[in-house]
Amino acid sequence: MNIYKKLKGIPNEVKISSKMKISALLILTQFSICFAQQKKSDFVIGDKISFESKILNERKTIVVIPPYNYKDRPDEKFPVVYVLDPGNNLFATFGIVNYYSDILKIMPRMIIVGVVSNDREKDYLPTPSKEQPTGGGADKFLSFLSSELVTLIDSTYPSNSERCIIGHSAGGLFAIYALENQPDLFKSYICIDPSLWYDDQSCIKKMPDFLNYNKDSNKSIFISLSNEKEMGVFPFIEVLEKHAPEGIRWDYVHYKSETHNSLGFKSICAGFEMIYKDWKIDDNTK
Repeated sequence: MNIYKKLKGIPNEVKISSKMKISALLILTQFSICFAQQKKSDFVIGDKISFESKILNERKTIVVIPPYNYKDRPDEKFPVVYVLDPGNNLFATFGIVNYYSDILKIMPRMIIVGVVSNDREKDYLPTPSKEQPTGGGADKFLSFLSSELVTLIDSTYPSNSERCIIGHSAGGLFAIYALENQPDLFKSYICIDPSLWYDDQSCIKKMPDFLNYNKDSNKSIFISLSNEKEMGVFPFIEVLEKHAPEGIRWDYVHYKSETHNSLGFKSICAGFEMIYKDWKIDDNTK
């Protein structure tokens, strides 16, 4: 079963300026006679950053969308959400985070980081296989995240230590791999139709020992499943039901009417709702 889809870059709707800024074209329509001529201007929402990774030995590109007008509150620090496969889920995450934080005020404002992968199979899969021969680079990619990317974000933007990772399919498998191998890197995980079947369910087999040895962990894990039947999610849920300690909050939703490609938006919504279920807004951030 080949459920991997190559990322073809940032969607065409996004405009990259010479200053490496992502710009969305803001069109001011004609409200009255005073606005007889349409006006256009760039509405900057974030940064595109390219740099050489010494760990991966390749040039990496990330897209960073900080909270709107964050510089007006220089003392405020923000959680960071790292979005794998940003061509699919970056702008869904951007819309959900802004609506939930600014309009509904049920979660904090966040710094959103889209991590572009040059080879999903190599970066996300812990081991190679006959069907995915370039797999096996998950350990290096995890080292890149922890040693290079997180350091870059924390030194450039007003971030705090609360980090979330969003992964879809092989990216969801990688999120669980990150939990098992560097549990201090992320606090919360949104895994959309994760490919937990991969490598004879090796990540599932390691999870009982991880949970038993990390009883004091303070983590949030959200898992979603589409109408796919061979993702390995059900055995993973059984492990959580049997072994998860009280400190690990988790939830699972089976979207039976959604396909592997269509459940991303609903999953991100439900994931943030679960993670921030008990969150209360700070009076200083209103």
